[in-house]
Amino acid sequence: MSPSNGSVSAELNCGGGSAAPSGSGRSRESLSAFSLLEVLAVLVVMAVLAGTMGMTLRHPGGAVGLQSGQTTLASLCGAARLQAALRGQNSRVVIAADPADVGCYLRYLQVVHEDLAHPGCWLAPTAGVLLAPGVFVVPPPAIGVPGNPAWPAARHSTALATPAQGMAIDGAEAGPHYFVHFTPRGTTGGGTLILAAGRSAGDDSPVLDNPDDVRGVLLRPSGACTMLNDAGALGL
Repeated sequence: MSPSNGSVSAELNCGGGSAAPSGSGRSRESLSAFSLLEVLAVLVVMAVLAGTMGMTLRHPGGAVGLQSGQTTLASLCGAARLQAALRGQNSRVVIAADPADVGCYLRYLQVVHEDLAHPGCWLAPTAGVLLAPGVFVVPPPAIGVPGNPAWPAARHSTALATPAQGMAIDGAEAGPHYFVHFTPRGTTGGGTLILAAGRSAGDDSPVLDNPDDVRGVLLRPSGACTMLNDAGALGL
């Protein structure tokens, strides 16, 4: 992703200094167990990304692309929830929110976890994934939907924190993101994540035309999610 234009900044020190020393009383056994959990968490995210990228390549757009995007979104939330529980750390699914980055805006998603050595900073165990062309995450409430000022207020992604926040990922400023936050217990604030079909305008910015051409994921406070397969299922 291209960096933010400076309108949103992380204002965090996320590296460059010496890491906090580990506790001298930590046993080799506990270190080994922690390392195994880290490896397992990374493998889970890698498996999810491999599956979602395969679906994107097989179903590059249209109604099937919207369906594969829904599966991708649910899988990433599941991976972030599991990673939070395995690591005992805060975890997020982050969504690119810089309109100037037209290739990634509302389409690039990534799982990250908090850097314990630099609280407030985030580490990405793997690269993120792009949703299929023509598939976009609908912004949270109070944020305008690209190209459609008449978009129904009830069909926004209520699970996303607002406003978009600058985040430091892997020690570098990564620009503004929306995100779903999972606690070390795997819980979250709940709400909906909604995907919509769209198209590119002349300047390649997205236009979301039809608020009925949507799919979604319902996130429960426990962190579990349920597929919402059409506008009727959204109950909106």
